[in-house]
Amino acid sequence: MLKIGMIDSGMGGLSVLKGLVDSGVNAEYYYLYDNKYHPYGSKSQSELVAIGYSNMQKLIDFKVDIVIIACNTLTAGAVSKLRGMFDIPIIGVEPPIKPATMQCENILLLATPSTVKSDRVMEMMHSFTNKSFYFPDMSKLANLIEENYSNKDIIYRFLTDNLSKYKNIQGIVIGCTHYNFAVEEIQKIYPKAKVFSNTAGVVKRTQYIINKNKFIVPNYLAVKVYSTGNEIDIEKKYFLCDYLGLGIEFYENLK
Repeated sequence: MLKIGMIDSGMGGLSVLKGLVDSGVNAEYYYLYDNKYHPYGSKSQSELVAIGYSNMQKLIDFKVDIVIIACNTLTAGAVSKLRGMFDIPIIGVEPPIKPATMQCENILLLATPSTVKSDRVMEMMHSFTNKSFYFPDMSKLANLIEENYSNKDIIYRFLTDNLSKYKNIQGIVIGCTHYNFAVEEIQKIYPKAKVFSNTAGVVKRTQYIINKNKFIVPNYLAVKVYSTGNEIDIEKKYFLCDYLGLGIEFYENLK
């Protein structure tokens, strides 16, 4: 039966998993909640490759058929090298810059410093020199979401302080899966702007890989979350189960 592995430094990638679940992509999901190395956003490329390699090995031990790097930073910094190291399909998450440029002139790219500076993202932006891109400092947002996932007021204040100076914004590119948990607060600041997230793109690519490889899809859904560091607190476990709308098996301190 189809087994899909997923990697992120915390809860952000669960927004991608929710997209898969809501689209009816049944599988046994093995989600690495890599809080041991959270956050990824300030890591160097060599650090990201090492982290990605270690986590890929953990998922290989579970005999997964597909791996989704459910993190923009890890995708930008490591996915090309990881694809050369492992002989299974690896799906990454990239900021949907191209769709945003097709509809908007003034664009906010909300991403971690590592993602913004990556060769892949710089290459995409240089392809659209007639557009105006803005890069607010979002280096603290992923951690803020991890620690205040149920306190939207704190997240909203942070976003207001860091985004309000950017005017006439038409498009907002979500360049970090953690930020999907803050979309409602972003839209309060920019109610007329269009928000672009790549969750739908990951779902489409996953479905393509499943069909291409003729993987056997189960008639059930199972989600197992493995933290690599400290135990996820009980309130967050309840929050994540409610967010996904299903039960989750949690395991701690995966070595």
